[in-house]
Amino acid sequence: MALEDVLRPCEDPDHSDWYEWRVPGPFNRDVIGRLLVREEADGMARTRIVPAPHMGNVHGMIHGGVITALADATLFAGPGLLTRQDLGASVTVDLSVQFIGAGSMDAPLDGLVSILRETGRMMFCQGRIVQGENPVAGFSGIVRKITA
Repeated sequence: MALEDVLRPCEDPDHSDWYEWRVPGPFNRDVIGRLLVREEADGMARTRIVPAPHMGNVHGMIHGGVITALADATLFAGPGLLTRQDLGASVTVDLSVQFIGAGSMDAPLDGLVSILRETGRMMFCQGRIVQGENPVAGFSGIVRKITA
């Protein structure tokens, strides 16, 4: 697949400077729903999801599995946009998530990610999950680049 097949300009007027990250397969679509991504300043990318009822836990907050899924998807969508590479067929080698706050079901959940180092086959990244100014989680991960 070409990068333009995976990253498409968002048609939502509230997110006109965002792209929608679309990869084949049901997991991302069914678990995290529509994933938006855009470039930020200082070599960072931001992803965004809007919480849906199936994302809640028994406390009425965003389930930790959804936060982890967003961190994982952010490892691909963010660096893919930053480097203009289709990372959709690549795989997660390592993902570490530190939960530091609760995510509300009432506001978008964002992932911020930067690339620490890129080699021919690997991408080392770190980031955080936030809701507005509130930190929800920190994460780091390694992606093994595989061409489709």
